[in-house]
Parts: sequence; C-alpha cells; structure tokens
Amino acid sequence: MDVTARTDTGAVINIGKKEYREIGMDLDGNERLGAWQIKEIIDLSLPPGKTTEERFVAEFPEGTKSVDIEVLLTYYLTPGYQSVVHRVSKKVAFER
Repeated sequence: MDVTARTDTGAVINIGKKEYREIGMDLDGNERLGAWQIKEIIDLSLPPGKTTEERFVAEFPEGTKSVDIEVLLTYYLTPGYQSVVHRVSKKVAFER
C-alpha cells in the first residue's frame, strides 16, 4: 500500500508505505524461511475481504492550502505482474 499526497502547488509527497506479505516468502515468491525456522509468528498478510486501518503522519510545506491524498493497494503476483486492487483519493483543505 502506497500513500502519496499532491499539494495545491503540485508538489508530490510520499507519505508512507506498508507491505503485506506471506510469512517466509519474498516478493519473488521464493521461500526464504521454512516453517521450522520461523520462531515468532507475525501475520503480515491481508486476507481477501479483510479491512485494516493504518495511520501515517505527514508534514506539508508551509502555506499549503489543500492536498489530494491517494492510497493505492497493489497486488504483486510475480515480479513482472502487478495489479491495482484498490485506489482511494480524498481532497483535504486546511483552514488558517
């Protein structure tokens, strides 16, 4: 998941990134750890149909009046294949 913002002046700011993946597998789908090697189970996956809430903190240049924030969730099946699963955009205006 990638979160970016575009300010009213056109500046693009990378706010954050979060990776969801299977335990013991890399992005190429190669097993990096066998089940017997994993000492602590941490679930880094995002199952189909499940929602999750993430929080990111961002600083914008002084004088920014508004930003368009975009959240992009991309599924990587193999290194050469990716597909956008979900995209959400929202305009946020700042009052001074």
